[in-house]
Amino acid sequence: GFREPPASMQRAEAYAGWARALGAHLYETAHATLWYCEALKACSQPGETEGDFRARLAQRLREQRDAQVEAVQQKYAPRAAALEQRLQAAQQRAAREHAQATQQTLATVVSVGSAVLGAFLGRRSVSMTTVGRAATALRSATRIGSERAEAAQADESVATVQQAGEQLKAQCDAELASLKDGLDPAKVTLQPVDVAPRKSDIAIADPAVAWVPWRTGADGFPAPAFPLT
Repeated sequence: GFREPPASMQRAEAYAGWARALGAHLYETAHATLWYCEALKACSQPGETEGDFRARLAQRLREQRDAQVEAVQQKYAPRAAALEQRLQAAQQRAAREHAQATQQTLATVVSVGSAVLGAFLGRRSVSMTTVGRAATALRSATRIGSERAEAAQADESVATVQQAGEQLKAQCDAELASLKDGLDPAKVTLQPVDVAPRKSDIAIADPAVAWVPWRTGADGFPAPAFPLT
């Protein structure tokens, strides 16, 4: 059967008022929440979930990340190349200084040995040759300390350049890590944006009357025959 509608629903002028009331209700309550990505200046579509939006952004984020990673690497490349040249020059200098120190040590050993042999070859008096050899040995021994000091300074220069290179690499790695984290689809920051409708966006079709089927249960009480959504 059909239940009789209320008397108010039998007046045509009432429907226009209800349409206006429904429009006002939608204007106050029917808001949409969208997701906005500041990094890409992108916004989700109405009804798109946060997970679906992140998945859609993944490709664009990867492209932007690759471009920015290349830019960072190019920024550090000249400084890294300059440090590499400085390191090679410092290592070459250190190798020369150590070789000279080794040669000076050997020369000193030979000079000292010659002076000692000259003094103990059975000569009873010290000759001018022996004195000359001793003086040469003394000068050679003095130069050993100087050569070794220069070799140590060269080693310190190598260590300084290596430390500068490690610091530059650490700085570059930290910037790249921060960049990758900032453009990770799972970590990128999304801001919820509440979008309210404009009155001009709300259109109410002609209101109509509909009957919903109910059924009387075994207990004698009526209930909706189908779930109402």
